[in-house]
Amino acid sequence: MLHFPRPLALAAALVLCAPLGLAGDYHDRGTLECGECHVMHTSPSRIGGGAPRPGLPSAGIEVGPLLKKDVNDLCLSCHDDSATAADVLGPNRGRSPLAVREAGSLNRLGGPQPTSTGHTLGSLDPAPGSNPPWSAEQEGGAGTGLTCLHCHTNHGTPGPRSAFRNLRTDAGRNKPGQGLVTYNDGRPGSYDPTADVFVRRARDYDESALDFNEPDARDSAMARYCAGCHGDFHGQPGSGTVGGKRQGASYTQFLRHPAAGVDIGAAGEGWSSERLFASRVNRVKVMSPTANWSAPRVGVTPTCITCHKAHGNDNAFGLIFRSGRGALTENGDTRGGRMEDLCAQCHDQASPFVGP
Repeated sequence: MLHFPRPLALAAALVLCAPLGLAGDYHDRGTLECGECHVMHTSPSRIGGGAPRPGLPSAGIEVGPLLKKDVNDLCLSCHDDSATAADVLGPNRGRSPLAVREAGSLNRLGGPQPTSTGHTLGSLDPAPGSNPPWSAEQEGGAGTGLTCLHCHTNHGTPGPRSAFRNLRTDAGRNKPGQGLVTYNDGRPGSYDPTADVFVRRARDYDESALDFNEPDARDSAMARYCAGCHGDFHGQPGSGTVGGKRQGASYTQFLRHPAAGVDIGAAGEGWSSERLFASRVNRVKVMSPTANWSAPRVGVTPTCITCHKAHGNDNAFGLIFRSGRGALTENGDTRGGRMEDLCAQCHDQASPFVGP
């Protein structure tokens, strides 16, 4: 057996655990220890050559890079029904069971939820709207299903600005950096108009803990991120994916709902009503260029997560059926139960959509 002097052994451990210029306040050395996810030499099931230890992978299963478990199992060991971290799978029975989770909940192959309700861990299917088709197998090889790491970076994000919720900047077909979603890193409660997300309370997954900024009126960082896997569902007004023709101050004949570049209109303008939206007690989340979410005026813009829970919920495609009344839920609210409740958040006229 090789023995390293204590300084070298310490240096080796620091190399394995060092942030390497990665930014973010999740999974850093102040909140997580390397040994909670990694082993130093090999899969724990192989140590000593005996039977695998309880709760760890069975003998013969390769787990890398030096991870204690399969990626999804490892993430869910802290993020499913845990008292120490947010619960991201199925019903919310974790650290904050009363929270209305901003991202909703994932489902998993073989689980009780229909796979049509959101992102499905283990799925081999191509991502809806990906063109050319993207699937987890194309990134990880044959037999690789969707994992948490197809959307999130486990350690953090390289670069001068941290990514919101450790989201990858190159998810799906995004080029490195293209899908960056920024937030007021390390300064919860401090408003930063150049950031894409305003976080009021750190490590709080309730939707009331954050809102969405709009640093660029023509773009949505969150929509760019989603477009890495769902590109046919995103584009600027007038593009081939979204369509739309200019009619005065508004657009008509969209093929798909725009996720950037079109504000909710003032009363009487276009196909949406700012007055109607502002009158809702329970509103879906929109982007604001002026931090004006409590009494939204002209300038607020819907994007992908206005209508969908990023992880999913009990509704098809993670749609948020929110009537504007009743108690908030991850499915919408207690008075909402259909797609028209969601559309009526902003629309009081006939639909302008002419495409599929």
